[in-house]
Amino acid sequence: MVNEFNLNESLIQFETSVSTWEEAIIKSAQPLLDGMYVDQGYIDAMIESVNEYGPYIVIAPKVAMPHARPETGSKKIGYSILKLEQPIGFSEAPEHQVELLVALSCVNAESHLEILQFIVEVLSDAERFEGALKATTKTELLDIFSR
Repeated sequence: MVNEFNLNESLIQFETSVSTWEEAIIKSAQPLLDGMYVDQGYIDAMIESVNEYGPYIVIAPKVAMPHARPETGSKKIGYSILKLEQPIGFSEAPEHQVELLVALSCVNAESHLEILQFIVEVLSDAERFEGALKATTKTELLDIFSR
């Protein structure tokens, strides 16, 4: 599988910790903002969605996929990754503790399904999933999301 969504080192970050889930979303989406994939309104909408619907973006143990509706400010298709050493809670529940955030930028419903399917395919492979959670370098994450 090729990395069809152009993940590169500028879209990957590692942090020891963040103070809040809101900060985690902002930080995870910052490379998308910097790369002009999204505008600030899109990031605000990501946070508003979690405030409105709860921690629905926690899609697997330790993994969240922040995203918003395309019309809130998505400009091009892509994703960025934030890996945290210390998990951040999207609720008090143990199943909402997150270490890996994959922020999505989807310009329409079709691209949303394509990128979601790609990320789920990567993370449903047990070896790649564990590798992503254990990764300590951008190169390791690029490899996991590019094969």
